[in-house]
Amino acid sequence: MHGGEDDEVFHMEILSAQNSVRHNAAPSEGRSARASERSERAIGDRPLDISRIMPPVEVKGSFLRRKRWERRSTSAKFLAPLATEMENGFRRPVRPARCAWTLGQSVGVMHDGGSRPAGYSGIERCGSIWVCPHCSAVIRAGRAREIEQAVKYHQERGGTVLFFTGTARHHQADTLAVTMDAILEAWRKLTAGRPWKRIKEKYQVSGYIRSIEVTYGGNGWHPHAHCLLFLDADISPDQLEELRPTLYELWATCVEKAGGKRPTEKGLDLQRLDTDGKLLARYLSKVQDEKKQGWSAGAEMTRSDVKSGRNGSITPFQLLDDHPGYDEQTRARLWREYYLVSKGRRAITWSRGLKERCCIGEVTDADILDAAESTVLVWQTSARAYRQVLRSEPVLLAVALELAEREKWAQLAEIFPRDDVPPDQWE
Repeated sequence: MHGGEDDEVFHMEILSAQNSVRHNAAPSEGRSARASERSERAIGDRPLDISRIMPPVEVKGSFLRRKRWERRSTSAKFLAPLATEMENGFRRPVRPARCAWTLGQSVGVMHDGGSRPAGYSGIERCGSIWVCPHCSAVIRAGRAREIEQAVKYHQERGGTVLFFTGTARHHQADTLAVTMDAILEAWRKLTAGRPWKRIKEKYQVSGYIRSIEVTYGGNGWHPHAHCLLFLDADISPDQLEELRPTLYELWATCVEKAGGKRPTEKGLDLQRLDTDGKLLARYLSKVQDEKKQGWSAGAEMTRSDVKSGRNGSITPFQLLDDHPGYDEQTRARLWREYYLVSKGRRAITWSRGLKERCCIGEVTDADILDAAESTVLVWQTSARAYRQVLRSEPVLLAVALELAEREKWAQLAEIFPRDDVPPDQWE
């Protein structure tokens, strides 16, 4: 539950933001003058001098965390037109646009002091693996670990894992709904027919993990399927080259039957993972952070949140950044299309029984988010102070977590005045 009418007013101000990282809301028509004045006073209560409290970006993980908070702010603004009109006159935003809203009268900063990063309590989380810059990063990292565990387990027992990518041709006029449906239906047809059964028997394919990735470029939306094929036997280079055209022909036929445009052979990639579960080095150019040497098949399958587009294309999350090739109106329109088409679809699927064979338990996305959160309260501030920062300078919400991890309490107090103890008792 939200913290009453005051919270609704502040939240609606957030969603009326005027630019990608600053939420300077204008009161909507019909809103009471009292609520509007209250909001304006909150904005001007406590000007923030960012330069004095901002840790250097070289702090581990700081760049990506700050970017995620900025992107989450931009996403909320881009998704605002999809809000639902409520009986009380407010427009209720879609769930990812409400991520990071306050739930009550206070917000806590949590940090265990160990390997888990600092986080917030008392705020909403949307749990979207597709469109939330924060929740997606946490969930995808958890799913990547599961895949890496499965690959390692299978390889240690003498199995082989192949990495397959299937695409379809597309044009600028093709909507994401059309191309996404073609990819998903093509995969369903591929794994349901007799040709696939023959491939499974010949090469001893005992399971698969399939993920969907999306980019956007000069020819429009480009969804494609990544798949790990688990083979119970070794496969020679000659057998791999024999499988390649067979798999291509089957995939291309299934794409056509699904209503898509037949891909060229360049639209298919098939390679064997090395003994460490890694991919060829050429995939590393898509990664935004510094951990390229550790890029695994699990990361390639799941971590679209930290990838960059190639050859002039961009990833969906890059739509939330200023980009010279796209104006803000275009990026907002594309982001809304991406949200509407991806909603309710499964980003990652495992074949039946594979998790159990690899000794991996079933966990929900919510379980992954829970496990990633610190549980020790180190700071508490009012929901009002938190909302002020969320509206005016969301990147400072990332900075506050960095300061908590480094125990820089004086600087943290400049962002969030403590409300759990009197000021004269602050440490």
